[in-house]
Amino acid sequence: MMRVFLIIAAIVSALSFLGFMLMLGIHIPSFGMWFYNWQFNANDTYNVVNMYPEHLHEVTRHMLSYLRGREDVLQIYTMVGGQYRPFFSHIEILHMVDVRAMARASIILRNVFGLLFVASFVPFVALRFKVKRVFGYLFKAWRWVSAGIFALLGIFAIIVSINWMRAWVAFHEIFFNNEYWLLNPYEDLLINIVPHQFFLSLSIFVGIFFGVSLILLFMAGFFLKKLLPQRGGLRLP
Repeated sequence: MMRVFLIIAAIVSALSFLGFMLMLGIHIPSFGMWFYNWQFNANDTYNVVNMYPEHLHEVTRHMLSYLRGREDVLQIYTMVGGQYRPFFSHIEILHMVDVRAMARASIILRNVFGLLFVASFVPFVALRFKVKRVFGYLFKAWRWVSAGIFALLGIFAIIVSINWMRAWVAFHEIFFNNEYWLLNPYEDLLINIVPHQFFLSLSIFVGIFFGVSLILLFMAGFFLKKLLPQRGGLRLP
């Protein structure tokens, strides 16, 4: 039973670390003004929406604060095409209610993964002098789980790359139970500040960040096994 418990704890450690890094990889660009500034320049967004950079940056910062739960109201008034007007349309506001719920849930999930990762170390530290090679279970799980998910991620990346737009539509059909996400680029400004190219760049960033996390976990499981003394007491059957 002890052996089974350690195997489960080791797998939880690997999965919770990767879950935390996946959420972190999504949050770094999604909540970072640096990423929006980069994309605004890359996609010529200022000219597309006919706004000065300082006005669009103010709107973006307000939107990010709303998504993180720091603002209660999404709507903001600003200058667009020389006119002082509300930035978000009614359908955009309805859509962002769902996006905000997902964003806040992802923050909670990130924190839960972080706590699970820390907690998963407890049995290994507690048994380090009682069970021989106890950390071997942990490092082996890191290697096998990271290698397995890396292979699955490669297959997923190939499938998505075949038809990115279909995958994007499928994502919305799964996570949204309404059609509020179907925005009109000729009427809704939101789809123009975060167009298709924005989300493609975001996906590439997340994919690279998560891929590096997988490699780091695998390398940690490989090298720590050699560096950390594997002393202990009883050898489990």
